[in-house]
Amino acid sequence: MDGNVWRPAHLTPGQMEERRLEAARLLRQGRLSQAEIARQLGASRASVSRWAATLAQDGQ
Repeated sequence: MDGNVWRPAHLTPGQMEERRLEAARLLRQGRLSQAEIARQLGASRASVSRWAATLAQDGQ
């Protein structure tokens, strides 16, 4: 993904949930590192790590 892609400064709650669900889908696929998922989705690596831990513990 191009580093010059515009990203909104603030996401709505719905957009944040959509991003989290997309991260869960990508994590389940196991093809990308957490860092790459964070870059693709415009999230922090800490957030993706937290989502991965939740997914492993509780499922989606």
